[in-house]
Amino acid sequence: MKAFIRYFCVVLALFSLFASDFVFAWSNSELSFYRAEENQSADFSKVEGKLTIAINKTSFPYHSINSQGQAVGLMIDLWRLWAKKQQVEIAFVPLSWTETLKQVGSGEVDIHAGLSIIEQRREFLAYSQAIFPLYTHVYVHRELTNINSVNDLSPYAVGVVKGSAHINMLANAYPELKQRLFNSRHELYQAAMNNEVLVFTGLEKLASDYEFYQQLQQMFPAHKRLRYQQGEYGVAVAKDRVDLLAFIEQGFAKITLAERVAIERKWLGLEKQKNSLLVAIAPNYSPYMALTPSGKPQGLLVDVWRYWAQQAGVNIEFVAREITEDISLVKEKKVDVLLAYPHTGNGIDDVLFAQDIYQSSAQVYVAKHVLGIESLSSFTQQSKEHLIGIWQDSPFKAQLLEQYPNLNYRVYASSDEMLKAAERNEISAMISLVDLMDAKLVQANLQSSFYRLDKPVFTVSLSPLVHQANKELLNLINQTFTELDIEQLVKLEERWLTSTDRYYKKLAQKITLTAEEQAFLQAKSSIRVGMVNDLSPVEFVNDDGEFAGINRDILDLIAQRTGLNFTYRGYDTWQQLFQALLNEEIDLLGSITPTDKRKEQMRFSESYWRMPWVIMHPQHVGKQSKLTDFYGKRVAIVRGYYLISQLRKQHPLISFILVDNRKQGLKALQQGKVDGFITTIAAATELLKQESLITMMVSVMETVNLDDSRFGINKNLPLLVNIIDKGLMSISEKEKQAIYDDWFSVEINTGLDKNVVLQVGAQIGIIILLVLIVIVMWNRRLQSEINHREQLEQIMKHMATHDELTGLANRVLLKDRLSTAIEFHQRQALQMAVLFIDLDGFKTINDSYGHDVGDELLKIVAQRLSGCVRKSDTVVRFGGDEFVLLLTGLHSENEAAYVAEKVLHLMQTPFELSKTKATIGCSIGIAMYPGDGETDNDLLKVADTLMYQVKAAGKNHFVFNEAS
Repeated sequence: MKAFIRYFCVVLALFSLFASDFVFAWSNSELSFYRAEENQSADFSKVEGKLTIAINKTSFPYHSINSQGQAVGLMIDLWRLWAKKQQVEIAFVPLSWTETLKQVGSGEVDIHAGLSIIEQRREFLAYSQAIFPLYTHVYVHRELTNINSVNDLSPYAVGVVKGSAHINMLANAYPELKQRLFNSRHELYQAAMNNEVLVFTGLEKLASDYEFYQQLQQMFPAHKRLRYQQGEYGVAVAKDRVDLLAFIEQGFAKITLAERVAIERKWLGLEKQKNSLLVAIAPNYSPYMALTPSGKPQGLLVDVWRYWAQQAGVNIEFVAREITEDISLVKEKKVDVLLAYPHTGNGIDDVLFAQDIYQSSAQVYVAKHVLGIESLSSFTQQSKEHLIGIWQDSPFKAQLLEQYPNLNYRVYASSDEMLKAAERNEISAMISLVDLMDAKLVQANLQSSFYRLDKPVFTVSLSPLVHQANKELLNLINQTFTELDIEQLVKLEERWLTSTDRYYKKLAQKITLTAEEQAFLQAKSSIRVGMVNDLSPVEFVNDDGEFAGINRDILDLIAQRTGLNFTYRGYDTWQQLFQALLNEEIDLLGSITPTDKRKEQMRFSESYWRMPWVIMHPQHVGKQSKLTDFYGKRVAIVRGYYLISQLRKQHPLISFILVDNRKQGLKALQQGKVDGFITTIAAATELLKQESLITMMVSVMETVNLDDSRFGINKNLPLLVNIIDKGLMSISEKEKQAIYDDWFSVEINTGLDKNVVLQVGAQIGIIILLVLIVIVMWNRRLQSEINHREQLEQIMKHMATHDELTGLANRVLLKDRLSTAIEFHQRQALQMAVLFIDLDGFKTINDSYGHDVGDELLKIVAQRLSGCVRKSDTVVRFGGDEFVLLLTGLHSENEAAYVAEKVLHLMQTPFELSKTKATIGCSIGIAMYPGDGETDNDLLKVADTLMYQVKAAGKNHFVFNEAS
C-alpha cells in the first residue's frame, strides 16, 4: 500500500509538469507566471520519490529558514507530521515569496507550505480547507501615540511585502491608505528600523530570526499593533491538481486536534515564564486597564489582579492586545485569562465568565452643542434629527431597546470610534461606561463638550474570561477573589477613581450579619443612645431640638448599613450620661476612652475617632504645649474624664480644678479663677467660635496621648458590640474626613445684624457719624475674628499632615505628595527617588538620657535633613527614628546618591545636645521611580527593604536596588 501511494504521487507530480506549459496571470499584482522551461532563475527539480513543498525564507513563524539553513516554523512541523501520517517523503524548497507562488502555480513545486486564502489567487491555485484562522495586523511605531484604529493611519505610508495577501486585503478594506512595497520581510524590517516607514503589515508575530529582532520589537511593541482583518490560512497546489489536494486533505484529517493545538501553541503561543499565568488586557481602557507611555500595564483592575496574584500565590504576566484579539487569545488558549470583560449574560463561544470582579455604571453623554436633549425620548425614530451611539457589545443593549424600542441608534466597534463620530457631529450622543468615557474625554480634551443625563443608568458587570476547558483556573479565580480584603480593594479603587459612586466602596458598606445578629436586631426594636446636651461639635441638641454632631453622623451611617434603630436621650453632664449607662437606662454612649476600670463596667467598640487633648489659655502667655508650663498654677478639667487620675499622678505640682461641664470651665478661665482649661480639640474649636474668646488660644498637649473615642456599650449586649464594629468597619477614611470637614469648618456668629445697623444709620441722621464709627469697629472686629478662625483652621490642617515634634511632613502628606509626583513624573518621563532613612544609635541615646534629649536630637536631625534637599523635595518623619526623603525631577541615580552621601556625612557629624555630645549614623535604602515601582506602596516597600539590608550589612551606608 505504501509503495502504491508513493507511485501514485510521483505519477501525479510528473503529470503536473506536462500540464504546466501555459501562462498564468494574477490580477492586481506585479506577478506573471511563465512556462517552467522559460524560467531560468528557478532550477529546482524534485527529489525522486518525494513531494516538494515550497516554503518562504522569511515567513516566520509559519515557514522560514533559520541561521543554520534549516526549515523551521509552524507549517514545517505540521507537514512533517502530515508526511508521517500519510507515509510519504517530502522535501522543502526554500524560495522568495513571489517564487513560491510562481513555482507552485506552474507545477514546478508540488505544494505551497501555507498562505492566506484570498480570491485573487484562485485563478492559478487550488486551496485546501482552512487549517486555522489568520489574523492580519498593522504594526505601529511606539511614538505614534495618536493612533487608535486603522482609520487613523491615513497620513502614513504602510509598508507591505510584494506579493503578500496584505496588498489586496488592505486595499479592499482601507482603499485610502497608501502602500509602500518591499521585496522581502527583512527588507521591510530594515526600513522600519531606519524610520523609513512607521507603520507596516504583519501576522501574529515579528520574525524572531531577524538580526535586530529585539530592537524592532521595542520600536514596534505588540500592544501598539492593530488587527485589521481576520482571514483563513491553508495550503495550495496548482489549480488543476485537485487529486493531489484531496490526498493532502486526507492527511490533515488524520492529525488530531491535540496535535494541531500543540504545534500552534509552540509557534503562535505567547512567551511566558514557567508557572505563570498570562493575563490579557486592553491597552486603552483607562482607568480599568491601560499602558504607561513605556508600555507597562496600569489601571485599577490591573492592580486588583496583582493583589489577587499575591493572595493566590501565583505569578502573572500581562499581555496587552486590543479587546477583540484578547478574546481570540483566550479561545485559542494562547493566554490563560482575559482580565475583565462586560458580562453580557448570553455568553461567548468557547469561553466561561468568572464571577463579577467589578461593576460600573453606563450613562448617556450628550454633545453640548445639541439643544433640547433632556431624555432618551429625543432619540426615537419619530425624531430622525438625532442619533445615539452604542458599542456593539454593550451588555445593556437588549435592556435599552426594550425600554426604548424606537431608539434611533448606530452601533460602533469600539468606544474610540464612537467618540470620534461624536466629535465629527455624526451622532448627537453616546452611551458608555462613566469612568471609561470620562477618562477618554479628558485624554481628548473634550470634557467640556459633553454632559451626562441623570437617567437612565445601566449597571455593567465586569468579569474575567477563561477557556471553557480551564475550569480549575475558573475555580481558583472565583475562590481567591472572594477571599480578598475589601478594605485593600477600596484603597486601590480610591487611587484610580475620583467619582464617589464606587463599587468596592459600596461593597464594603454592605454588612453581612450572622443569623444570631439578625435575631438580635429583630428582638431589639431600638437601641437607646445617651448624649450630652451641649458638647458640640461632638454631640449636642441643635436649634430644631434634634441631636446632632460627630457622634450622631457616625451612628447614622451605622444605622443605614446595619439596620439598627437608634433612639436618643439627653443628659446635662458627662457624669450623668456615664451613670445612666451603668444603671442600664441607656444601651450605648459615644466618645469614651477605655480604661482598666471602665472595661469592668462596660464593653467597648473599636476606635472610630482620635483627636489630641488641648489646653485653652490666654493668648498673652504664648504657646503652652507642655503641662510643666502650668506648674504652680490652676487648671480646670471636666469631672469624670479618665485623664484626671493620670494627670494628678504625673503632675502633682498642678492644682486641678474639677468642673461639671465646659461652660463652667470656660467661665472660670475667663474670670481668671484658673490659668488653663483642658479639653479635646473638637470642644476647643467649638468654644473659640464665640466672639468673647477672641483673646484665648489653644495649645496641643504634646505629652498626653490622643483621645481615643469609642462607643461604650451595655456589658450585657455583646452582639450589639459585634454589629457596631461591623458598621464602623464599613465607614471609609474619606467619609470620616467629610464628617470632620462638616463640623470643623469656620462659622462666625457675631450676634450683630449689619442690615439693622445700616437701617438705623439711615433713619437717624443725627448719629450717622457715630453709626459709621460703630460699623468700622464692627468690621475690624469681624475681620479679626475671621483671621482668628482661619488661623485655627490652618493649625488643625497642619496638625493632620505634619509631625508635631519636628514640624516635618507626616505619612499622610507623604502618600499624597508621592501619588501626585508619580502622575507628574509619568507624564514628563522623569525619575524620582525615595530615600528611607533609619537612625543608627538613636535608641541608645534615648534610653540613656531620656525622651527629652531624644526629642531634641530628632529636631536637629530634621533640620539637617531639610538642609540636604531642594524646596521642591519633601522631608518626612515616618515614625520614631525613621525618616523619608522624596527627591523629585531627577535624571539619574547619581543625583539621589549625591544627596544620600550628604545625609550620611551630616548624620555622622556630632550633635551638641543639652546633656551630652552624641554621635549617630544612619542606614539608607533608595528606591527609584519608575524602575523599582510605579505606586507609592511599591516604592516605600522597596526602600524600606533596602534599608534593612543596609542594617544587616553593617549599617551607615546606602544602597540601590540592584535587581532593577
